[in-house]
Amino acid sequence: MSDDLDRKKIRQVFQNVQKHRHIEQLIRQFSSNKADIRLTALNQVNVSSCRQVLELGCAFGAFTESLKGRIHPEAHVTGLDMIAEYEPFFLEACHRAGYQGSFSPAGIGSIKRYPPASYDLIVCSYALYFFVEMIPEIARLLKKDACFITITHDQCNMQELIHITRATLKDHKLLESNHLLPVEVITRQFSADNGKDLLRPYFNDVRKIDFPNTLVFQPWDISFFVDYYEFKSPFFLSGTGALNESVVNKLLYKLQDTGAVGKVISMCKDDAIFICSKPATQKDKR
Repeated sequence: MSDDLDRKKIRQVFQNVQKHRHIEQLIRQFSSNKADIRLTALNQVNVSSCRQVLELGCAFGAFTESLKGRIHPEAHVTGLDMIAEYEPFFLEACHRAGYQGSFSPAGIGSIKRYPPASYDLIVCSYALYFFVEMIPEIARLLKKDACFITITHDQCNMQELIHITRATLKDHKLLESNHLLPVEVITRQFSADNGKDLLRPYFNDVRKIDFPNTLVFQPWDISFFVDYYEFKSPFFLSGTGALNESVVNKLLYKLQDTGAVGKVISMCKDDAIFICSKPATQKDKR
């Protein structure tokens, strides 16, 4: 995890469950690629026999809900997320999917205490970059014929917002040219670009599926774009010295000015799916 973005800041972004859901709906609404990335992933594998399932960084259980009708009807799904406020929403997702579920607010480190080979399927969307060091543990938890599916961003993700933020911070002498924003650090920890190399030591079969996408905001949609930025702002500004009202407002004004002059805002939202099977044993890794 980035030193600039500690657990407190992550909680600050995600603990407002309703806001998080609103932003996910905005992403769907303004995406050029209307396919559901989780269903796209699940269409590549047969998980019908999976009974023990773990969703890491589960939030309100979007991946779990996508499993409806796909895993064993008597499956049990465990959601793990450090933000306890997600528990009722995750359990509702389990109910809508038709599966028994349980939720743990324990930190990701708790999986080190889980017994080996205890899951048929582990899923994780847009969270592995926060705990990439846990990939060996994820492999350890999987049964021999089990599968790990993870979804992450391309390094181009949100580059347009990153450019605006960097330019504004440099104008205020709050960012050195060679200093990465927290969002850049996080994405580089596990992305479409390096994910396969990070996973291969622990899985004998790793498949990558690119998911090209663009968020397109018309000038009259600029308020939604501002909503998106405000939600993500700690990922852009934490540790830069810019978390004060005047600088944040200047960033927001710059975004609003873009809409005022009638410009369409297109923002890279390319993602990637990794489907990992045949977890490597200690013998394999020698």
